[in-house]
Amino acid sequence: MKKLKMILVILLLFTFNFNSISCAKNPNSNDNEKYKQFQSNIPKVTEDMLYPEFWIKNASKVKKVLNTPEEIEAYNRENVDICEPVVNLENYQESFTKEELTQLIEGISKPSSSPRYNNKGEQVGKEYYDELIKNLNLKNLDTVNEVRYGITVRRTEMRTFPTYDRLYSSPNDYNIDRSMETAVYPIEPMVILSESTDGEWYFAQIYNYLGWLPAKDVAITDKDTLFNYVNREDFLVVTGRRIHTNYNYLKPQISELQLDMGVRIPLAIEDEIREDFYGQNPAGNFVVKLPIRNKEGTLEFDYALISRLADINLGYLPYTRENIINQAFKFQGERYGWGGMFNARDCSALMMDIYRTFGVKLPRNASEQGKLATGVFHEFSEKMTLDEREKILDKLGPGIGLYMDGHAMLYLGEYKGEYYAIHDFSGFYTEIDGEVVYKNVWEVAVTPLSILRLSDDIYKTYLEVLYGAREFILQNELPNN
Repeated sequence: MKKLKMILVILLLFTFNFNSISCAKNPNSNDNEKYKQFQSNIPKVTEDMLYPEFWIKNASKVKKVLNTPEEIEAYNRENVDICEPVVNLENYQESFTKEELTQLIEGISKPSSSPRYNNKGEQVGKEYYDELIKNLNLKNLDTVNEVRYGITVRRTEMRTFPTYDRLYSSPNDYNIDRSMETAVYPIEPMVILSESTDGEWYFAQIYNYLGWLPAKDVAITDKDTLFNYVNREDFLVVTGRRIHTNYNYLKPQISELQLDMGVRIPLAIEDEIREDFYGQNPAGNFVVKLPIRNKEGTLEFDYALISRLADINLGYLPYTRENIINQAFKFQGERYGWGGMFNARDCSALMMDIYRTFGVKLPRNASEQGKLATGVFHEFSEKMTLDEREKILDKLGPGIGLYMDGHAMLYLGEYKGEYYAIHDFSGFYTEIDGEVVYKNVWEVAVTPLSILRLSDDIYKTYLEVLYGAREFILQNELPNN
């Protein structure tokens, strides 16, 4: 009898445990009972469209290499030649006259002609701008000003004026700081043209932008040291939305340092590898060489560890449509950040960061990418019908840039008569029960091109207001050199 009771207890326990295990739901399983959470105000978008696999399977020839590494280098050289905002820092002008430099600074740092409001909701006026202009240090420029060289040691921001003050278009709109020009990531080389009156800001040129950077985020060096470092043959590329170096309690500057998509990180060479880095053996990690700023503000180097399983790649990714789509969807759902606000990015920076993982260097702004960059351009004229526009898209593969005034998108393809893109944007208009209403988004999202935009006081679909599509590939045959 005791044995029978014992057997029954064991059977009951086994049954309970089996049921507990079978009731645990795997969110990645195909079980009809899997956990569901999908809410979207975007029409004609289903949950499976939020994943890159859907669009990769929907396309053809996605694994074909669009340009070789040599062709990408030639593309970048051509971009420097024909697209004014993109420069070659290694061949940059070595000095500026006072007049030339004043013109450059005043071309960036000028009072807005539109009303601007501070964090308190107060409108700023002439007195406020006069103080900012004093800090431009224009009166103290030399007759001839030699440039210096530097590199960022952490993620920072490039601004219109040498100040952290934020300015907005209206008292209650804190989503867009109009003084924010662009985020600048770590290990970004630059040419330093001038310094603010208070000495806390540098007026600098990165490869595709010009503006004011906080001096505390920049290490000064000489030209040869800078480019010998950033051009190291062996490097990692960040392929995730962002990664971090390992924690290092002894070296705060390089501890858990954020590195965004597209950052190129020089690797330590063989004779720089040692058994111990600040108490940690490097096994399981890559050893990278990072720039740091010393107490004098000049460049030194140190070594950090990055897990081999981080979302990184040894060298650039192969330039294929499949990889373009995969890279884009790593930003799915990220908060929109004008100019890089909120530790994020905006529509054109999204495009720029995706393409940097292949070594392709794009201009910073949407209009520059759409209208000035090199590559194969497909024009959508104003007189084109929707049918004519759709026929152009039918001939194009996914992963190319779509452009309308002030906005950039990445084309995904056609599905059941709708044309789709993934992009970083604030919102859209849509028709509900015969009435056009505005819907907030403020994130990276997949949308059909049939959503509406207000253009010249008329609601038009995104497809109707496109002015072009651009393939960022070398147009001509690779030069013999």
